[in-house]
Amino acid sequence: MTVEIFDPTVSREAKASIAWPPRPTKLDKLRVGLVENTKFNAEKLLLKIAERLRTRHGMTVVHLAHKQSSGHSVEERDIREFKTKADFVIAGVGD
Repeated sequence: MTVEIFDPTVSREAKASIAWPPRPTKLDKLRVGLVENTKFNAEKLLLKIAERLRTRHGMTVVHLAHKQSSGHSVEERDIREFKTKADFVIAGVGD
């Protein structure tokens, strides 16, 4: 699947595309990464979702990243962890 992305910082003619990896055919035993944005209850919500995924599908959390704030990017070291250890990542927002 490819999605066209509009970047408002460049001209209309410039387009970027993202080639998404194929979706898994099964959810069983996948490895999940979590990103919390430091907002109230974000980590709590993510861990509850992770627990349900573990119970229903046998998934395991392989990495939990804590952003400096909701406005900051995920740290490069966390991205490397996700790329090498996780099958997919869930980003959580609290409040």
